[in-house]
Order: sequence, then C-alpha cells, then structure tokens
Amino acid sequence: MSPRWLYMQVHGEKPKRRSPRRTASRGPARSWKFKAWIREQACACCGSTYDVEAAHTGSDGGMKQKASDYSCIPLCGDCHTQAAHSWHRNREACESCIFARLGMTIAELVKVCNQQWKIGREEAA
Repeated sequence: MSPRWLYMQVHGEKPKRRSPRRTASRGPARSWKFKAWIREQACACCGSTYDVEAAHTGSDGGMKQKASDYSCIPLCGDCHTQAAHSWHRNREACESCIFARLGMTIAELVKVCNQQWKIGREEAA
C-alpha cells in the first residue's frame, strides 16, 4: 500500500506532486538555472560549443555529495570524461590545458563564471 494510494482513499483526490526542482534544506547550494547557463558557454578546455556539460570542480560537497553547483565550469563531454586529458581521468592535464587556453586556473575560472552569472542576472532584472 503506497502513501499516494492511501491519500487518495482518505481524501478522494490525488495528492499534489512535489516539484523536482525544489531546493534542499541541507547540503551544498544547487541551481539548475546556473548549470543551464554554464552549458550554454564554450568548453573551457578546447573551445567547443557542442555537447557542453557543467563539470563540478569544487570539494565542498562533503561525504558522498557533489560539490556546489556554483563550482561548475563548462567542459564538453570529451574534455569532461572521455579524453586522455579529461577532468575525470587526469585533472592536472585538464588544468594545464585550461590554463594554456584561457590563462587562468580552475579557481579563477569558477570565480569569473560566478561573476558573469551575477552580472547577467542583474542586467535581466
């Protein structure tokens, strides 16, 4: 017997569904809008605009949690997980590739992305 079925039997109507985008009260900060904006940017490693993903780079997630969404950087699928210099295979090589292309470290890139996001939101308001 499910809780939804029991609610239907007691109240005579279906229970309201919870939004999948609700914010959690615990854990690192989440923002699906920020991640969607990150996916619109060019890959920080190779400059590609195809199949860009939001790669979590921070270590503020705690045990068994992803880092905050505000630590994401734009990486194409290849540079994120597949290539020899990808973020998940060889972080040092990925960092050196990003530094060679953009001239900034991962921490600086995260800071710039957050500043641009903040400016864009203020201009939209």
